[in-house]
Amino acid sequence: MADSKIKRALISVYDKTGIVDFARTLVDEFVIEIISTGGTATLLKENGIPVTLVEEITGFPEMLDGRVKTLHPKIHAAILADRDNPQHMRQLEEQGIEPIDMVVVNLYPFEKTISDPDCTFEQAVEMIDIGGPCLLRAAAKNHKHVWPVSNPEMYPEVLDLLRGEQACGEHFGYKARSLAAYGSFERTTYYDATITGWLAPSAFPSNVEIMHGWAPPLRYGENPHQRAALLHQKAYSGRANLLVASGPEIADTMSFTNYVDGDAAVRLCSELSVANGREQETENLDNAKCACVFVKHTNACGCGVAVDPIEAYRLAYLGDPNAAMGGILAVSLTIDVPTAQAVMNSLDRWGRAAGAKAFFVEVWIAEDFDTEAVKVIRSAKSWGERVRLLSVGHMLPLGSLEAEDDHERTYLGAKKADLEFRHIEQAFLMQTRDELGLNEDQWKVVTKRQPTEAEMDDLRLAWLICKHTKSNAISICKDGMLIGNGAGQMSRVMSCRIATWLAKENGHAGQLPGSVAASDGFFPFSDGPNILIDAGVTAIIQPGGSKRDSDTIAACDDRDVAMIVTGTRHFKH
Repeated sequence: MADSKIKRALISVYDKTGIVDFARTLVDEFVIEIISTGGTATLLKENGIPVTLVEEITGFPEMLDGRVKTLHPKIHAAILADRDNPQHMRQLEEQGIEPIDMVVVNLYPFEKTISDPDCTFEQAVEMIDIGGPCLLRAAAKNHKHVWPVSNPEMYPEVLDLLRGEQACGEHFGYKARSLAAYGSFERTTYYDATITGWLAPSAFPSNVEIMHGWAPPLRYGENPHQRAALLHQKAYSGRANLLVASGPEIADTMSFTNYVDGDAAVRLCSELSVANGREQETENLDNAKCACVFVKHTNACGCGVAVDPIEAYRLAYLGDPNAAMGGILAVSLTIDVPTAQAVMNSLDRWGRAAGAKAFFVEVWIAEDFDTEAVKVIRSAKSWGERVRLLSVGHMLPLGSLEAEDDHERTYLGAKKADLEFRHIEQAFLMQTRDELGLNEDQWKVVTKRQPTEAEMDDLRLAWLICKHTKSNAISICKDGMLIGNGAGQMSRVMSCRIATWLAKENGHAGQLPGSVAASDGFFPFSDGPNILIDAGVTAIIQPGGSKRDSDTIAACDDRDVAMIVTGTRHFKH
């Protein structure tokens, strides 16, 4: 490898944080020549740092209001020349070009600019950086010889590594340059994708940005022999989500399934919270109900809603106290000391009497945790020291986000943060998020008997739980409590059998009479409803749309059972 000592650095930055001290150290400590442009050059000169202007090298002035500065062969050849290629070096010498060994560039703040609701099209276009990405990509391509520095946070590390090169030899910093090259390409990819998304029409563009970057690796994937990491979606919806609570210290302790189940718990808990009166910015919550959810393998195994948070928790826990053990718990409010004590004492307070043999929680999600409540959790039981406590903020309602501004482009009419992705072999599938909740204006009672007020409350609860349960799904509820959930079966009739069996197995046989059931898809035959009715269900909610709907309705009428058809299904695969 040719001499890798850094002799010349090109510095052209929009964000000038720390650049004066960094440049001064390059000059004073390492005797590096600084080449610069525009405002960066002016700032460095004002601080007594010697600077060679780009136009002195190119013999060509900046033009078009600074749109053209560094786009010149004498700059890019100086960056891209392979020092180990004699032909490259001979061509540089013939043209009187000296190599550039470091490129310090950060890009125009395009994303920040377009986030301003008052941003005009012209203002946004002016923030599309051209020279910066070109310089970074050139340096990153030739990182064997050139150091790309794309972020002010890198300055201290770069200086430390330069000192290491002096002490340890010329190859010391190659790994760092390689990582810097990766970061540069990641940055320019993200930058271009942001512009693409802004310019895209309201349809899927040919390349949709999916991620912002890698988070720390997770403990493992779905199984311990699988590796896993977390990719951040670029757009942020503002809803409660696990990322706002997940710093490196949390991510290191989370597995793939912890995140998947945790996300399922947050989504269901958020929707139940809103449906039961906890609206965004609501001040009077006296009559609002707390929602508590236990999730195992993305399906609710316990769910309760009540004004008293401890009662809501009791209902959720007793739904299936055996399945709740080792599950994910989500609560739609801030955890105080009494609620913390109730959860920590679940087994002795309610579980043993219901036949449970043990209890602990893997991940506990809430809007927040009081300081004293955390002390109770950490000290009350041995598992309290290990449980991951995730504060996700207010659980916002679906569809609560402000309308799109004219400059904010969408895909399929949805914000980028509201898109969902599924990986298949060699491809990603993409769809808009299922935002439809209690669309009661479309509901239709199709039986002779109308549901009672109490049945309607439970039908709403069952419908939302069923929406968040893997298809084929049947959810049975009574008095604000999930008592049986048949999830992920190949036939709907089997889901009916499992839901009723689980209700009996978990001690809710006495609650089945007068209970309600929800189905995420229509009933192809009346056999499924008959299983539910035989178990004691008195009201059913389902999408409708089967050729044999009349048979199902007749079966309900024959047994004096109320049925609502929603006109909307909620398959979840």
